Amino acid sequence: MTLKVVPINTITATRRKILHAAYKCAAKNGFNRLDVEEVVQRAGVSRKILYSYFNGLENLMIELGCSGIYWPTTEELLANAPAQFPDLPPEEQVGAFFSALRRTLETRPDTLKLLAWEMLERTPLSEVLEDIRIRTALEFFEHLTPDVPDDADLAAAVALLGGGISYLAIRALTTRHFGGVSLQEEIGWERMEKTMNQMLKGLLFPC
Repeated sequence: MTLKVVPINTITATRRKILHAAYKCAAKNGFNRLDVEEVVQRAGVSRKILYSYFNGLENLMIELGCSGIYWPTTEELLANAPAQFPDLPPEEQVGAFFSALRRTLETRPDTLKLLAWEMLERTPLSEVLEDIRIRTALEFFEHLTPDVPDDADLAAAVALLGGGISYLAIRALTTRHFGGVSLQEEIGWERMEKTMNQMLKGLLFPC
């Protein structure tokens, strides 16, 4: 599937209303119960208008994923990384991705609800959003300098850390502490990010 990227600053007001309505409906009801009728009612438009813009739910979800509403763009993640990002050692650059991801997800509680739904419901619509996340991570890691050692399984490390960060961010919606670490205070996340960087350093540059 070829993803159509529509820059967020070019989205018309009507298009944006439909995207936000779909975002809210999916976060509330999940993927299996995402319904065009509820989306158009929330957006205040007709089915005809929705289909003229998106031609159905799949295209709507593709554009939602690419819009920056649901998932942070590579540019947003880089903007949330340290200013000295290009000069950081690779383990800190990888860590910076997950720290930036966590901060941007905090501003998107509906995205966290969608991630929780995705654990329960595997559908073509959820797979569309998963593809967006994978592409964004790959784009970010293209900025890594220097190269990661050949014997380091960066993909496995990213899967473990990404899963952990996503899970804990979802838990933070309703849980104050996890394993004795605060999920709703910055000091707790700072502890975990420090430990994450120590783990990455051991992986990428073991003594």
